[in-house]
Amino acid sequence: MPKRRLLIAVAALAAVIAVAALIIVASGGGSDSRPDYPYEVQTFEDQGRQHLARGQSFDFYNSNPPTSGPHGPSVDFAVYDAPVRGESLVHNLEHGGVAVLYDCAAGVPLGDAQCQALAAELASIVGDNLSAGKLVLLAPYPGMDQRIALTAWGTLDAFDELDAARVQAFIDSFERKFNPEGF
Repeated sequence: MPKRRLLIAVAALAAVIAVAALIIVASGGGSDSRPDYPYEVQTFEDQGRQHLARGQSFDFYNSNPPTSGPHGPSVDFAVYDAPVRGESLVHNLEHGGVAVLYDCAAGVPLGDAQCQALAAELASIVGDNLSAGKLVLLAPYPGMDQRIALTAWGTLDAFDELDAARVQAFIDSFERKFNPEGF
């Protein structure tokens, strides 16, 4: 009989520990320790995660650039010299990625040399994060209201003057924060 009592006591203790762990996680005690983003962001209503057929477009995103919604195939997390379709960007965001986007024609347009310098500075930041295994991409994105946009699922920060610390803080705060498919 003493052996059976010991097994019951161990099982009861394991059950209590499991319930306590669930309560801690449900109350937010199990959340990650990522830093709070110290800048104001825009948040947008989640437009869902519908997968579009290859080549199909969606023209009704509730933000520019898009931060959620129907999307096409993803692209590699990388540095791009050419624009990436919004439908692909959204798919990357769905998998916990961050998109760093720029439009040299937004606001007061930049000259070619200034635009190349901005792209190179952003590429350096994104490249360092890619080397560290982070899910981030950089691409030009024509048609934005501001020169630089940082996007994650449902979240947008946009500004005109490069602030490297701000870009890095966004990546640190939002990369892999949303990843419902677990990739």
